[in-house]
Amino acid sequence: MTIRNVLRFLARNALLGAVLLATLAVSAVVTMRVVLSARDVAVPGLVGHALPEATGLAAQRGLAIQVEGRRHDASVAADHVIAQEPPPGGTLKAHRHVRVWVSLGRRRITVPQVEGQSVRTARIALEQAGLRVARVVEVGDSAPEDQVLIQHPPAGETDVSGDGASLLVSRGGGRAAYVMPDLIGHPAERVMASLLAAGFKVADVRYRTYPGVPPGIILRQLPPAGHRIDPRSPLSLDVSRAAS
Repeated sequence: MTIRNVLRFLARNALLGAVLLATLAVSAVVTMRVVLSARDVAVPGLVGHALPEATGLAAQRGLAIQVEGRRHDASVAADHVIAQEPPPGGTLKAHRHVRVWVSLGRRRITVPQVEGQSVRTARIALEQAGLRVARVVEVGDSAPEDQVLIQHPPAGETDVSGDGASLLVSRGGGRAAYVMPDLIGHPAERVMASLLAAGFKVADVRYRTYPGVPPGIILRQLPPAGHRIDPRSPLSLDVSRAAS
């Protein structure tokens, strides 16, 4: 090999070495950038923030937002974050996504008109519309018994609250209240006639012997004297009979 050939060989290898060194330098720079870009960052608190604001807070930490879902929430305004993963204070690699769930606000429904209907029919209609019946209050009224007088919320579109619906229901106006008198010792025939004339019905009469008491006398009564009754209250009497 001549000196010229040796010089050419050395020059070619020197150029190849320089290329290799440059390649290694570029690779090291890229690797360092990747390592630096993949550093751990603290996750900010996003719950309660509007979605654009939450996106900005995440971007300040080198993170992005990924909306996983939306659902109704009465306590959080629409388009605000109601949950996040990871939670605040957790860590993520830079350029990763924070998963968030966004509020649709209060759920709105169309409340049906149930005034004038029976409680059972009203309950079914309201529950089918997505509104539970939370309270039923009865009052004396000339309207038929068990009829809905007033409903809350009223018919129409409304926000759904956690309180549910309330119904004011007629107890009926034809049921006067009385105090049960003391019937013991009185003739059963006369007492039952008086009760029947007043609109009461004796549902059960039992006869039994009782020493020293003539037949046809009331021995026991239910409800007892002083008990509050109305014409629909079931009455029961024990009546004496002649010894067999």
